[in-house]
Amino acid sequence: MPKTRQETLKNGPGLEYFIAKNENSHANRIYTKRELESLSHPYVEVSSIHGQGRKVCFEVYGCQMNLSDAEIVWSILQKHGYEKTYDIEDADVVLLVTCSIREGAEKKIWNKLDHLRGMKRRRAKLKNAVPMKIGVLGCMAERLKKKLVENDKIIDVVAGPDSYKDMPRLLAIANEDEAAVNVLLSLEETYADVIPLSLSSNRISAYVSIMRGCDNMCTYCIVPYTRGRERSRNVSSIVEEVKYLSEEGVKEVTLLGQNVNSYQDVSASQCGNSLVSDRETQTSRGFKTIYKPKKGGLRFVDLLYQVSDVNPEMRIRFTSPHPKDFPDEVLQLIRDRDNICSSIHLPAQCGSNRILNLMRRGYTREAYSELVSRIRAIIPNVTLSSDFICGFCSETDAEFEETLTLIKSVKYNYAFLFPYRRGNFFLKQYEGASLSVQFDSIFLGKNASAVHSWKLVIIKPHPKKVCFAQWMP
Repeated sequence: MPKTRQETLKNGPGLEYFIAKNENSHANRIYTKRELESLSHPYVEVSSIHGQGRKVCFEVYGCQMNLSDAEIVWSILQKHGYEKTYDIEDADVVLLVTCSIREGAEKKIWNKLDHLRGMKRRRAKLKNAVPMKIGVLGCMAERLKKKLVENDKIIDVVAGPDSYKDMPRLLAIANEDEAAVNVLLSLEETYADVIPLSLSSNRISAYVSIMRGCDNMCTYCIVPYTRGRERSRNVSSIVEEVKYLSEEGVKEVTLLGQNVNSYQDVSASQCGNSLVSDRETQTSRGFKTIYKPKKGGLRFVDLLYQVSDVNPEMRIRFTSPHPKDFPDEVLQLIRDRDNICSSIHLPAQCGSNRILNLMRRGYTREAYSELVSRIRAIIPNVTLSSDFICGFCSETDAEFEETLTLIKSVKYNYAFLFPYRRGNFFLKQYEGASLSVQFDSIFLGKNASAVHSWKLVIIKPHPKKVCFAQWMP
C-alpha cells in the first residue's frame, strides 16, 4: 500500500539528517542558554575560532554606546587570542563599529570602506601576507544587513549589536573566504557577563552600559529597529563593574542606555522584596508613554544610589535619558549625592506641540517647561543640555519660532542641533544657523558668569587636543 502523506512526513528524515554531526552528537538533548553558548558549532573547527595572534584595529563612529560596544568586542576577542593595534595599516582585522542615527555618520563609514578597499587589494598582492578582513558592526550592520555583503564584496563580517559574542566564530568563517553575517536581535542579551576592556591606556573616565534597546518608538528614530527592545542588566553586575573601574583608578563613570533613566532590573535575585517588586513605573508629571506602565524590579534611582555608594570620590554621570522618566526621587538623589554630577541632558527636540505629537514624544511644551522648573527648584545649580531637530516634516516658520522661544526661556548650558533628513537643504542650513546663533548668545553669557570662580575639574585626554578640563557638574 502506498504511504499516506502523514506517514511519509513522520518517517522521513529530520533536521539532524541535514546537519553535519561531529563525534559528540548533541541532537537529542535540550540545553539551557548558557550550555548552548558553550557548544561548538559543527561546521566550525574549535581551533579555527582562536585568533592566533591576529591583530585587530577598531574604528568607532557615533554615540558613546558604540565605544562601550567596541570595548565589549575587544574583551571577547582578546580571550580568543587576538591582539590589538592602533595602526590600521598593520591590522589583520579592521572592525568598524557603526552608527545609523544620522545620514552623515553613514556617509563617513562608506567613505572609510572605499579607503579600506584599496588597502585590502594592496595587501592581497603581497606575498605571504595575511589577508585583511573587514567587519561592519553595530546599528548600520543591523539596518543594512546582508546588503553590506552582497553589494560591497570587501566586507567579510556583518554583526548586529546583539551578536558580539559570536564574533570569534564569524571571523573564523571569514577566514575561509565566506561572508559571515549575524544580525539577530535578542530580548535578553545585555553582555552583563562581559567585562569591557578599554581601547586606550591610562583612562580617567569610563562608560558602563546598564541597558540596551529602546521602547519609545519616536517617529524619527531608528534605534528600536537596530538595537531592539529595552532590557536592563542586573544591578549587581553593574555595581561590580563600577567597583572594578574604581580599583583601576577611573575617576568618572558614565552610565549608558538608549533610554537610560527607564532602567528596570527585574531579575529574580533583586525582586525578593515585595515593596520593590510591586512598584509601578513613575513618570514625570504630564508625560505619557505608548506602552503600559512597567511593574516590578529595581529602578534607575535604586541603581544610582548603589553606584554612587561604591566610591564617594568617583563622579557619576548618565546619558541619554528621556524627559518622561524623571520622577522627583531621581532628582532628589542627584541633589543629595555630591558625586552624582548635577548635569542633566533633557532632549526637547522641538518647541511646537504639533511637531512633538508628530514625533511621538509623549509630552507637550508646557509639560516640558514645568519639568525644567521642577528640576531647577530641586537642583538649583543644575546644568541643562538638550537635543533639537530643525526642519522636521511639515514644520512651519511659526513652529520653528516656537523652538527658538523655548530655547530663550530655558537657557540651556549647551545643546546638540540636527537638521532633519528631508526638506530643502538651504532651509535646513538657515534654521540650523538660527538655532546656533541663539545658543551661542546664551552660552557666552553663562560662560562669562563663571569667570573668576573656582571649579573642581577633571583633566581628560582629547583625540584632537593635548587635553581638556571638564568641571563639575
